[in-house]
Amino acid sequence: MGIVSQVRAARRPAVTSAVLALGAIGLAACGSSSESASAAADAVPCPAMSVLADAASLTRFAPGAARTPDNVLYEIEVIDAKALCQPAAGGQVTADVGLSIYVRRGPAGRDLKGVSEPFFLTLTETNTRVISRASYQTVIPFDNGKNSGGVVEHLSVTVPLEGKSPYAFEMIGGIQLSADELADERKRRGK
Repeated sequence: MGIVSQVRAARRPAVTSAVLALGAIGLAACGSSSESASAAADAVPCPAMSVLADAASLTRFAPGAARTPDNVLYEIEVIDAKALCQPAAGGQVTADVGLSIYVRRGPAGRDLKGVSEPFFLTLTETNTRVISRASYQTVIPFDNGKNSGGVVEHLSVTVPLEGKSPYAFEMIGGIQLSADELADERKRRGK
């Protein structure tokens, strides 16, 4: 297997990304049809992109407190995952990934100014093996005293096709959970 790299690109607050996306759509509408066709021609098929159900969310409770709604510090969730692929050297594909992460402050977190949690992105050969896995840290502020916030984390993944279709691969993201946190989340969701 060729060299696989995962690179973290600039992160943007979710609101800013939405405004930029709308602006890009507006600018694309102003461009010529040949420019739009050229950009579409550069895009190539991407591996499937998904959020691992067991790692899609986490409820963080106050340390040492009972697991009750009043003791929730915050809830964090990966609410969306998208990828856009471009051809890369050596028969590879570069996937530009966006993971939308949202956090809600709980009753026990009224003094929190923001949240910092690890998340991951894994590249697999579908149903067979892990090719690469990297962990990152997201920081989401509670701006202006708001009780929620979000960011879009941008990552770049090189997919070593080696003659295979991009559809032979899958990219999976989620919140990084410990074994105990995973068991708690499964129990909370009734799994």
